Amino acid sequence: MKIPQFVLLLFLVFSSNINSQSNKKAKQPEKDFETFWTTFKDNYAFFELKGVNWDETYKKFRPQINNKTSEKDLIAVFEQMVTPLKDGHITISKGDDVIYKAKKPSAFKDEFKGIEKELWKTSFTTLENNSFSKITGSGPLFKEENLYYSGRNKDIGYIKITRCFANMESLFDDKKEKEDIQLMLTLFDSILNSLSDTKGIIIDMRSNGGGHGGDLLASRLASEKRITHYRSVRQKGDYENFSTQEPIYIQPNNGVQYLKLVVILTNDKTASSAEDFTISLYQQQNVTTIGTNTSGMLSDMFGADLSNNISFTLSNQRYYATDKKLLEDVGVPVKIEIKNAKDDIQNKKDPVILKAIEVLN
Repeated sequence: MKIPQFVLLLFLVFSSNINSQSNKKAKQPEKDFETFWTTFKDNYAFFELKGVNWDETYKKFRPQINNKTSEKDLIAVFEQMVTPLKDGHITISKGDDVIYKAKKPSAFKDEFKGIEKELWKTSFTTLENNSFSKITGSGPLFKEENLYYSGRNKDIGYIKITRCFANMESLFDDKKEKEDIQLMLTLFDSILNSLSDTKGIIIDMRSNGGGHGGDLLASRLASEKRITHYRSVRQKGDYENFSTQEPIYIQPNNGVQYLKLVVILTNDKTASSAEDFTISLYQQQNVTTIGTNTSGMLSDMFGADLSNNISFTLSNQRYYATDKKLLEDVGVPVKIEIKNAKDDIQNKKDPVILKAIEVLN
């Protein structure tokens, strides 16, 4: 029996489409590898600083990927590629779940591994032993911590900002981000208003890993418009190709303000948007910083997508101090350096808190 020509043609087209789709699917691991490597090549800001030759990374890992590479093995290769960068803004996600986050060295984390919460209890005890009211939490919970903790004595207020987001889902949704920032600011304004009659406040940003809105929180404490830092963005082309350094300013808030003495406490786990908060106020005449330098992880997180709902982020910006010194891996410096140690818990005294009280008295 002869097959009609138009049926044969349809069959051939259909078969061709199936083969084409099959080939496309088979080559997806290789395409995803190329997209991942190229996105870093065109956007990542710190290859030279981190001592990583990204072209050599390609030569080493590209031969490990073929048409049959599984998703699990592909992600494992991605992790090996970026781990040497030691950049906490590098993440890999599957849907809403972060399945890899690069580890950035932290002396504080090493010192207080597994006992960090005990240090914060020591901080609160130190405050209460210096005539502060009981430190109470407010705002949404995340990992059993409120967004804010606050208290006061007759002359000094205390606010601990544990993170720069109220609700975790806001970090993955632009609409929710705006709502989340507004919630953060509303709660912060309420606390500031309750401390308006004090002569100074302590803002505890230690171990605040960031989020969003740090500069807006800072605007409540700024008395004048000033350049806070400079920022440039990685451009395609040469690995050292960046946009012109742009001056970044802080503008005092039009609403709630606190313009008396401010002490900001930081450590090397104060990161990202929490560093935006710190650097935004660093040049203000009424602000002192105490503790240790911040993390030095200031860039926004540049994101890109792969197949099968996999996405990743990286650092694509460079932040510079007002003297044009690069801040990545250096952090925002403190004006008075005091390190916490395990013995602080045993001694039931937080020397960083005690120094802040001394400065404000």
